[in-house]
Amino acid sequence: MPPILYLIDGHALAYRTYFAITLSGQQLTTSSGEPTAGIYGFASVLLRLLEQENPEYLAVAFDTGVTFRNDLYPEYKATRAKMPDELRPQIDRIREMVDIFGFPRLEAEGFEADDVLGSIARKAAENGLAVKIITGDRDLLQLVNDRVIVNLAGSKLSEARDFGVREVIETLGIRPEQVVDYKALVGDKSDNIPGVAGIGEKTAIMLLQQYSNLDDIYAHLDQIPARVRNLLEKDREKAYLSRQLATIRTDLPVMLSLEQARTSQIQLSAVEEFFQKLEFRSLLPRLKKLENRGEAVPTAGQQLSLFGEPLVKIGEPPPQDGRWVTIQTRGALADLIRKLEGVKYLSLDTETTSTDPMRAELVGISLAFEGGEGYYLPVGHRTGEEQLPADEVLEALRPVLNSPQVAKIGHNLKYDALVLENQGIPVAPLIFDTMIAAWLVQPENYNLGLKELAQSYLGVQMTHIEELIGKGKNQRTMDRVPIATAAPYAAADAEICIRLMPLLRERLEQVNAVRLFEEIEMPLVPVLGMMERNGVMLDVPFLKKMSQELNSRLAEIERDIFEVVGYSFNLNSTQQLSKVLFDTLKLEPPDRRKKTASGHFSTSAGVLEELRNQHPIVEKILEYRELAKLKSTYVDALPQQINPRTGRVHTSYNQTGSVTGRLASSDPNLQNIPTRTETGRLVRNAFIAAPGYRLLSVDYSQIELRIVAHMAQDEAMLAAFRAGQDIHAATAAAIYGVGLDQVTKEQRRHAKAINFGLIYGMSAFGLHRSTDLTLAEAENFVKAYFQQFPGVKAFLDGLRRQASRQGYVETLLGRRRYFPNLKSNANPALRAREEREAINAPVQGTAADIMKLAMVRLPPALKAAGLGARMLLQVHDELVLEVPENERDETVRVVREVMENAYPLSIPLVTEARWGQNWGSLEVLS
Repeated sequence: MPPILYLIDGHALAYRTYFAITLSGQQLTTSSGEPTAGIYGFASVLLRLLEQENPEYLAVAFDTGVTFRNDLYPEYKATRAKMPDELRPQIDRIREMVDIFGFPRLEAEGFEADDVLGSIARKAAENGLAVKIITGDRDLLQLVNDRVIVNLAGSKLSEARDFGVREVIETLGIRPEQVVDYKALVGDKSDNIPGVAGIGEKTAIMLLQQYSNLDDIYAHLDQIPARVRNLLEKDREKAYLSRQLATIRTDLPVMLSLEQARTSQIQLSAVEEFFQKLEFRSLLPRLKKLENRGEAVPTAGQQLSLFGEPLVKIGEPPPQDGRWVTIQTRGALADLIRKLEGVKYLSLDTETTSTDPMRAELVGISLAFEGGEGYYLPVGHRTGEEQLPADEVLEALRPVLNSPQVAKIGHNLKYDALVLENQGIPVAPLIFDTMIAAWLVQPENYNLGLKELAQSYLGVQMTHIEELIGKGKNQRTMDRVPIATAAPYAAADAEICIRLMPLLRERLEQVNAVRLFEEIEMPLVPVLGMMERNGVMLDVPFLKKMSQELNSRLAEIERDIFEVVGYSFNLNSTQQLSKVLFDTLKLEPPDRRKKTASGHFSTSAGVLEELRNQHPIVEKILEYRELAKLKSTYVDALPQQINPRTGRVHTSYNQTGSVTGRLASSDPNLQNIPTRTETGRLVRNAFIAAPGYRLLSVDYSQIELRIVAHMAQDEAMLAAFRAGQDIHAATAAAIYGVGLDQVTKEQRRHAKAINFGLIYGMSAFGLHRSTDLTLAEAENFVKAYFQQFPGVKAFLDGLRRQASRQGYVETLLGRRRYFPNLKSNANPALRAREEREAINAPVQGTAADIMKLAMVRLPPALKAAGLGARMLLQVHDELVLEVPENERDETVRVVREVMENAYPLSIPLVTEARWGQNWGSLEVLS
């Protein structure tokens, strides 16, 4: 039996699963109010397929909007009901889920998913595969043949049925290839296809059983009874138009790689994280079962491409086309260097052995300076093929890579610049990064890979890296890929950026983001690269000792818990812990209606917090979990992440990791080291300065509240900041009507809760939950707050109106965040969540913008002052530098001056500086 390619009709299945769940009375949403019925149903069907049918290959097709059929017939689908507002954002989530699963997502601008499915199915069958199409649309029955079957959903998801040729004939009374002729005669109300007026199902079937197709029917009009003949003659034009509308195209130049469609290479951990985020707890056990699935093996001699001969895939050598040039001789290198003379833009990309630029070995460099042509310079392939020495190639390229007259462009340029700088070749100026540009255009879009942008902006499908190096246990490094295979892939990466740049620049202008891009984000790229390269030193003996102490404390907590319970158990097993808490100790669960997929009551952090007062053991469990996580995530993990070449830890900063503009840190994440507990704060003691240096930390004081005061122009709040008062005490004094010196700690705590809470759209109920205030007291407190600060209330109300009216809000520097659901009739919970985020986005985003401005301006300021300080870390409102011991005062002056003057507000920006040998025990400098 040939291998089977499973093709899913994305939109049709999304509709079917959404209505199957919602019409049954279930209203699935996350705790934050995001509707998930369609996503959950789609995910459930995917898992069922993987569990029960174990497909070797799977891909999903989606519609893209208006198609050629609308041009043929503007009324096409005009009568179809509008997509429910709740479902629209779920379609994007389903697309995201398909990407996370790793299944190819197939789309073609101007065509429906049906056409994509039909074209792929035909090519797959021609290449010897069998095809199974999963859909809820009967139109696809026309594709059925001896190699293609269609799985059609029934009125319930569980009633899906496979249709082969026999089943189509038994059900419809006609052959699969006659389905379009049937539609031509009877039309289709759901798609508003007119058909022939007066001809119904029985007549159409009778005609098609007697004559083979529409052409045959019209060729024998004289043999057809007068009534039907007259109807056919009258609507001949409509009949042929209807057939054209109903015919699924099978000749599109769409592409699919079987290697990429393998289901054996699903990244289950990424899918699990997605399910956790959307609270699909009942699906997690089913996902776990997939870990034991066998790996699909390709049939001997099987081709990994389903493309017809005329189709050329970007990233593969086109037949009889010299657009990708491989530089393997000194003569070819000299010719390339001559071509590079006088170029204004140079797109570059590197091929390496690792995604960590501080550990990566250079394999090759690709360059492009005009659309349609790319060059690949192999220098590190371990395949025994001819290539030039790396140092010779790098020295030849050094003048152009350093030239201030040549603007460098690329995708994720920071990585490539770091790799080349580690080879001794600084790259400047970095002018255009397509990943950053696309993120500024659509900050909520997490599909920012070059391949995705090429598909989205250019309609080009590029080769994915997995097709060269494989996945999972069979993955190889790029240096093991033959040069002839790597060259077109690498050269295309550089060439595509040249083509994307003008399109993305136009989109940046449309969303008013050019200034952000040119003055903040792009200048920040080399700064972040410098910080990543600097790294930070660790006190390994300190961490080793801390690990031992944590081991002892964890063992002590275990003994205490087991003594109370009366027996030992696995503290890390949520099921065993649930049994202890709710069966053995008889604690009352916060919600008896909620159980996990295993049938046990939840022992999540939120549940344990609510159980704190029921039994002392809960406090012990919370402490155990906190210490165990601290030990595994930081204390034991950090020493393993020290770079053997530099002896330092090098975090990676992601500019495009958040919708607000904040930087994200990873590998390791040094922004999330817990600081609320004493043990958590101790981890920072492990970050130390090099001999002869000290650490300097400078952070903004209450920057977000200062931004609120500036944006709201509230006189009372501005006056408190100008007077240098403690803003929380001043707020409490204003609300409680007492003098500053009479404010109690409790009153200040309440004021602090609402001062910071208002930045996140906190309601009176939220204040009640976060303080010891009753709901009535919290409501009165909020009311009194806005009476004292009317400008703040007007500002917040204005943000809500602005977000609802135009669908986005902006920071002071023009960074946008979009809220499409505020312009639609989305469910109240989703609207409420977006309103809260719309309030927070301009404030948090402006704080991020100001910090980035300071980071961009600081290196040249330090250099101009002749100082040797090195920027190491950025954590939200804080910068950490490594400073020569004898340059403390001058460095502090320069850093504070740059940070406090990064952006002009109505009130001063204020910073606090701290100094010391390690990050955890820095002392405040006056």
